[in-house]
Amino acid sequence: MLEGIKVVDLTNLLPGPFATNILAELGAEVIKVERPDGGDPVRHMIPGLYETLNRQKTSVVLDLKDKIDQETLRELLKDSDVLIEGFRPGVMERLGFGKEDVAKLNPELIYCSISGYGQNGPYRDLPGHDLNYLAVAGVLSISGQPNGAPEAAGGIQIADLAASLYATISILSALLNKVRSKAGGVYIDVSLAESALALMAPRIAEFYGRNEPTKSEFMSRGAYGAFLTKDMHYISIACVEEKFWETFCETVGMKEFLLDNLFNSWTKRMENAEIINRKIETIISQKTLAEWLAIFKEVDLPISRVNGINDLSKDPHLKSRNAITGDGNRIQIPFPAKMTGIEEFSRN
Repeated sequence: MLEGIKVVDLTNLLPGPFATNILAELGAEVIKVERPDGGDPVRHMIPGLYETLNRQKTSVVLDLKDKIDQETLRELLKDSDVLIEGFRPGVMERLGFGKEDVAKLNPELIYCSISGYGQNGPYRDLPGHDLNYLAVAGVLSISGQPNGAPEAAGGIQIADLAASLYATISILSALLNKVRSKAGGVYIDVSLAESALALMAPRIAEFYGRNEPTKSEFMSRGAYGAFLTKDMHYISIACVEEKFWETFCETVGMKEFLLDNLFNSWTKRMENAEIINRKIETIISQKTLAEWLAIFKEVDLPISRVNGINDLSKDPHLKSRNAITGDGNRIQIPFPAKMTGIEEFSRN
């Protein structure tokens, strides 16, 4: 779909490379510019991670402080559609590749900057990682156990990946605008902290809608969580709606809970989650995962096994959808949206 679109990628680590990998999967030509002293640091951090993030790109080595290599980059930019960079604010200007400098080379270029806190503001020059951006965005304050302290418990790099997606969405929108209006020259300023903040919007609305509850009141969930089975596997239960709650109670022998006004709404089940979940823990621990899955298969409930990473390639649904390819440390995750009506859309 993006065949003919040329992207120059001046990013390292996760947020920028994840975004440009999406563009490459959609058909764009991505030229990844790496520094001469070892390239992207991800190459030397975790085996296989570099290949996952950069598997469909062309890599070139340029020293952006070297005048000859700077001229090479300028030539690349003259016939490119997109430039994406992930330096701290001010670095590109010092190198001679700020948005005004680049606009003189290519007025039609879409220029995207990804940084921790954005291109302006009191925090713009601060270093940071995913944890810091989640802290500033408020995500960390509601993470971890409802009765516990803020905890780095997300499992994935939420702010990094949110910024990747917002950068990609913005670039695609700018490309569409360019086609429709023949206008170019868009500058995009993506902040990791603000991208995480955007994902907080539903929680923020809920927080004020519920009159600013404590973390325990806010984040406790009755009949919603992961519970340990008899054979030491976890099963996820997410009975939010009344119909699911009622069916669940009838299925596992908790009918008495349906007669108690303490549990007759989702809000009340949040307020009394400890009572509910303690009972569920006891019940779920009495049967194996296979036994519970067989029981729940017969009723319409949002319940599933909890896969570990080494279970993913064996999951029958993921296999049937071609959602994961390979095995062991050679696993790859193809582009997740399935598209029809687009000729030969298959980049993996």
